[in-house]
Amino acid sequence: MLKPHDDSAPTRTVPPSRPDPRHHTRGPGRRGILGLLLALTFIGGALVGLTGLAGATAGGGCSGSIAEKAVCQARAQKGDPYVWGGKGPRVFDCSGLTHYAYRRAGLDWRYRTAAGQYSYGVRTGRTVSTSELRPGDLLFFDWDGGEIDHVGIYAGNGRMLHASSGRGKVVETRLNGYYRSHLLRSAVRPAPGSAGSDDGAERKRTTEPTSKPTRSTEPDQIPVVVLPFTG
Repeated sequence: MLKPHDDSAPTRTVPPSRPDPRHHTRGPGRRGILGLLLALTFIGGALVGLTGLAGATAGGGCSGSIAEKAVCQARAQKGDPYVWGGKGPRVFDCSGLTHYAYRRAGLDWRYRTAAGQYSYGVRTGRTVSTSELRPGDLLFFDWDGGEIDHVGIYAGNGRMLHASSGRGKVVETRLNGYYRSHLLRSAVRPAPGSAGSDDGAERKRTTEPTSKPTRSTEPDQIPVVVLPFTG
């Protein structure tokens, strides 16, 4: 016999089931990964931009005459890698550095090779004796008695800034006996207003430069002769 339904009978409350985390926890998915990559790309681009801005600020922060700014700009590139044919702004060869430094300093010239920069000085009457060097003057070197092989910027106090293939980077070095023994007698002062000069001093330069570069014949170091042992 069926019992009538008793509304007053207590009912048992069944607690809700907990969600299975395996079904409700999602990974980043394709869209999430794509967004992450885009964010990283944006951050990387921003960092590169800031690095370039810092380099531009360093170059733009140079002041003084064109020659002084060229020295400052060349010094700002110290440590940059040497690459044959490199003309900046991050890699240089020797003439690429001197050309870049003077272009950034405000000199409008198109002579990029070492021989071309020397010819520029000859044609414009801007050669000077290496006994009258001023910061910013271009120094030229002949390693083997032939053509011009190397160029650097005189930094003052017997030092030179140059992109060295031997060191593999832009360095500032002392003009020791080895360098002086291969130094041409004529340097080039690309622009007026070299450090420590005025208009009158600028006229005091070699008026008849040699058509061919000549090598210094008086090295600072005494050559050592090694005789073969015959005993």
